[in-house]
Amino acid sequence: MLALAGPQLVAQQEFSSANKKRGKAVVEYRDKAAHVVAAYNYSQRNHGSRWIVIQAALSTSKETTIQRQEIALRTPQGREIPLATQTRIGEDVMKVEQLLQNAKVQAHDVASYFRQQDRLEDMQLFRLPFGPVVHDEFIVDRDHIATGPLFFESPTGAWERGTYALVIRHGEGTAEMPIELE
Repeated sequence: MLALAGPQLVAQQEFSSANKKRGKAVVEYRDKAAHVVAAYNYSQRNHGSRWIVIQAALSTSKETTIQRQEIALRTPQGREIPLATQTRIGEDVMKVEQLLQNAKVQAHDVASYFRQQDRLEDMQLFRLPFGPVVHDEFIVDRDHIATGPLFFESPTGAWERGTYALVIRHGEGTAEMPIELE
């Protein structure tokens, strides 16, 4: 049993004190360079399919461009899974739309944790039918919050239970937040 618990214990111990739980499936990361909130209420318990969704909001102390490839989900075993591509979202759009519809019931207002709530920008990393233009990057600073869904696709077709890490790299460092799938 200790061999099985080892990777998860390591994953739980590596998170900094910049992380604070704000609910069963909501975590806030704040340090001098970045402020990130992630909510995954639906995906925490419903991860038996290929896709999970994490609703995120982000701001930084300086103007920063966040590239799509700077966002990943690290498994309890240490493997980094990149943010899904728009191509994969388009190829599996029916399942992604179903995921979003199911998750909407347990949606969480991630922007409510920020003081500058009147300056929201959509990350626009994904497009569903009739949605906005897709971008591979977004810009944030102390006065603007970027919000949006983050989609991750399991390479095995389903997500195992355990403590994952949402990883967001930015100009001043890296925000790593625990994502606990039950």
